[in-house]
Amino acid sequence: MEANRYRPTRRAALRGAAMFGASAAFIAACGGGDKKAEETKDSRPIEVKQEEVKSFLSTRPDTGAQAVPGGVIQGLTTADVTNLDPLSSPSFTAAASAGTWVYSRLFTYKPGYRDQPAKGDVLGDIVEKYEQPEPTKLILKLRNDVFFDERPPTNKRAVDAQDVAFSWKKFESSNINRTDVATKANPTAPVESITAIDNSTLEVKLAYPYSPLLSMLAFNRYLVIMPRESDGGFDPRNEVRGSGAWRLENYQRSVKFEYRKNPNWHSKQKPLVEGFDFPIVPEYAAGLAQFRAKRVWYFAVRPEDQIQLKKDLPELVVLQDEFSRSMQQIKFGFRPGSPFLDERVRRAVSMMFDRDQWIDSFGNLSAFKDAGWPVSSRYHSHVSSGEEAYWLDPQKNDLGEGAANFKYNPGEAKKLLAAAGFSGGVPADFTYITSGQYGATFPKYAEVAMGMIGATGDFKLKQNNPDYQTEYLPKYWYLTNAGDFNGICFGAYTTFFDISGYLKAYYHSSSNIQQIGFGKQGDPRVDSLVEQQEREFDAAKRVTIIKDLQRHLATKMYTIPWPGQTAGFTLYWPWLSNRGTHRAYTAETAPQEVLQTWWFDKSKYTG
Repeated sequence: MEANRYRPTRRAALRGAAMFGASAAFIAACGGGDKKAEETKDSRPIEVKQEEVKSFLSTRPDTGAQAVPGGVIQGLTTADVTNLDPLSSPSFTAAASAGTWVYSRLFTYKPGYRDQPAKGDVLGDIVEKYEQPEPTKLILKLRNDVFFDERPPTNKRAVDAQDVAFSWKKFESSNINRTDVATKANPTAPVESITAIDNSTLEVKLAYPYSPLLSMLAFNRYLVIMPRESDGGFDPRNEVRGSGAWRLENYQRSVKFEYRKNPNWHSKQKPLVEGFDFPIVPEYAAGLAQFRAKRVWYFAVRPEDQIQLKKDLPELVVLQDEFSRSMQQIKFGFRPGSPFLDERVRRAVSMMFDRDQWIDSFGNLSAFKDAGWPVSSRYHSHVSSGEEAYWLDPQKNDLGEGAANFKYNPGEAKKLLAAAGFSGGVPADFTYITSGQYGATFPKYAEVAMGMIGATGDFKLKQNNPDYQTEYLPKYWYLTNAGDFNGICFGAYTTFFDISGYLKAYYHSSSNIQQIGFGKQGDPRVDSLVEQQEREFDAAKRVTIIKDLQRHLATKMYTIPWPGQTAGFTLYWPWLSNRGTHRAYTAETAPQEVLQTWWFDKSKYTG
């Protein structure tokens, strides 16, 4: 599908999606084409003073002292897992759905509290204490009160060092992210081995001093602790036997997940509720309807729906979000003869993005401001604008000459293409998935991006929607040679434990999801800067290195970061008490760090 040449007006990406050659279904989903829905709403302007808005923003109160245990929290998820084995699944979904809920880790992240966000500091999970006698050796001593699932074949057996060593061996040979961590899988990765010294002691050997080591060992997408019995005693792709805060009591493929609290969990802070139910609801409209009907207690309401929803349902609690550390990337195919081997073509793609329009449309920025909601926005550089310590603002001077590539400038883009020999335009595939693995809104982002890039006709884009499991993952994401595909791939973001993990995985030539280089050749300057920052223990010096890397990437535009973000809002029903009080470092690790503090306040329940 080639996008038309109509230039959309500012703040029209959602309401005027037809300008981007989108389908009628997409227009309806965006809120601009559902005439019936519009007729049922009060279309008068929403007049809310900022003082009134601030009065309904949650102050993140701690109601733990009043908590009454019991109840099952009702949520939903938008997609099923590929399988349930977090150490060997070909998709991140196993780590996000099974690994982070059911299996313990060596360390966890310390939550933030109320107005203080989490900073990435770690706490022991199954590790009771540790010491680092030399820069490349870490000794871990395990707790003696951590037990696997009481169901066969683990039968409430104690977790021991052999389970950790077993899990490490499986991780380094099978995990999709092993090249981030294991030297065996990637000679530039930091961890050479994790071995059992005795039943409760482990030795971690490093290839070189690595500054964010403990944070890496706390990450749910890396080393979770599975029992040795998972090697033949049960099928970990379809069953789980963990030692974490929750047990997966009922899983029905394509239907639902039901988690219940683990009564034998070692933490003193036991879950306050009995569990969580997550039916699989791929369609956003269906999920929103269930949220409205109080069958779902919290839901990722799109920004364009939040003001009206709060007006319709004033009892909803509104929580102010922080800027996310996540950031998606648009990447290019670098096969021989690809037009995107020329940096002028890549820079031209970036100049086709009206970042203000994107943020305004998807973040509902103007509407929030008009309604008095305290919302703000930022552009991304090649580091997420939520990475407060490292991010360089493309709208200021610190990014250097590369800042020009973040400005909306289709006229300059046309000149760059002509100089590169493409005055007649650049034909290219535009690839993205339409299924729910990246959330219900992801395809909408992709369609708008495709429309922006192709709006003037200088990029003649052909839509390509591969199957997630059989085509997208092996042919566009986890590649032996980075860039071994045609055209443009509109990709999602993989969560990381620390900015070092993100930089290594996305930009270093050794990574199996490396986005930027020409095969394994990469960019020597990028490789050097990535390696310098992960070996740097001085925080200020590390910041300097990462800022230098951003300036270099801004001139090369090996990838195009998604335009930017707002610090938006979360809506939920008031009987979901302590929601937002304890703040997770990453959303994926929340189940065993934060969700055990949530409780069901029956006194407020009106469902």
